[in-house]
Amino acid sequence: MRIVITGAESSGKSTIAEHLGRQFNLPYALEYARCYLEENGPDYDLELLIRLSGLHRDYQQTEVDPVAPMGIFDTDMINYKIWAEEVFGHCPGQIIEGIEKESSHVYLLCMPDLPWKPDLLRENPDDREMLYQRHLSEIKRLNRPYAVVEGVEGVGLQRLANAEAAVECLMAEQAAKA
Repeated sequence: MRIVITGAESSGKSTIAEHLGRQFNLPYALEYARCYLEENGPDYDLELLIRLSGLHRDYQQTEVDPVAPMGIFDTDMINYKIWAEEVFGHCPGQIIEGIEKESSHVYLLCMPDLPWKPDLLRENPDDREMLYQRHLSEIKRLNRPYAVVEGVEGVGLQRLANAEAAVECLMAEQAAKA
């Protein structure tokens, strides 16, 4: 089982992925595109986005051994699909095929209820609710298990505690199905 932290930009995905990896002593993989673009600059085209999606998958398999029973991923191919559709108007077949191969994924969908934190890579300060809904729709379309994580900053560690509780619920649901 792979627990994927997903949602709109600036919704706490990376913080949650790292926290959960440490809290549950699970291997985790951060968002590869962010690492790549921070190192190589923020400009990209559809060809690079397709390449990043493959590099993302390879990076995840390096960070979280494919035979490990559980792991945490900061985003997956759903993120690339929505990204391609929003920026380029369509999603390439390679990304669609990648989504179909991710059948062991369960999701923590981050509400966009944190304040926007601008950086050079973030593009959508005004579209976060729409992007959240796009992620939710795609997860539901794929009929994959999910939980929503919310809790704003300034309320202590409530968001992280909510994420922990959601992981425990998803793990129990998956164990019950086994």
